Amino acid sequence: MTDYLLRTTTESAMLTALKAAGLTQDATGYDGSTIVVPTAGISIDHIGAIPPRVDDEGNIITPGDPRWHTNIRAMIELTPEQITALPTFTPEPSIPYRVFA
Repeated sequence: MTDYLLRTTTESAMLTALKAAGLTQDATGYDGSTIVVPTAGISIDHIGAIPPRVDDEGNIITPGDPRWHTNIRAMIELTPEQITALPTFTPEPSIPYRVFA
């Protein structure tokens, strides 16, 4: 099991990257609409933009990040091509905003 922290400029760019890596697929929803779902063995946590941390008086302690963030948990082994297609970034945060439990 491996977790990946991903970041793109927009949600649309993230969805495109996940599909290109083969980690999502289109499915038909209950109402007949097309929905995007993770492939088998993949969990996806879309976080979105990270808000700034502020103190009780509204002063910014830590700036936010307006880019789109998503965490992936792969319970299967990804191919090198899939890993290369993921929009990972460095350095990874020492204290991630949100993690899988």
